[in-house]
Amino acid sequence: MATIEKNIESVGMKITVNHGEREGKIVKSSKTYGDIDPAVTDASFVGTAKAIADMQEPIREKQVKVTAEEMVEIA
Repeated sequence: MATIEKNIESVGMKITVNHGEREGKIVKSSKTYGDIDPAVTDASFVGTAKAIADMQEPIREKQVKVTAEEMVEIA
């Protein structure tokens, strides 16, 4: 029976911000930052997202940790 090995290829941070209502619709945008340390703690991740969003005018709605993993089957 083969086993599956996972290797983290990359970790990113996606921050979604709310620009408010325009013409009756909520306007949102997002920005993705790459090259995040895979060993980052959850508290550091959220703290960094808050610090980045605090330098911007829009309101931060959420932050998402995006992890890409390579999955290799080992016989």
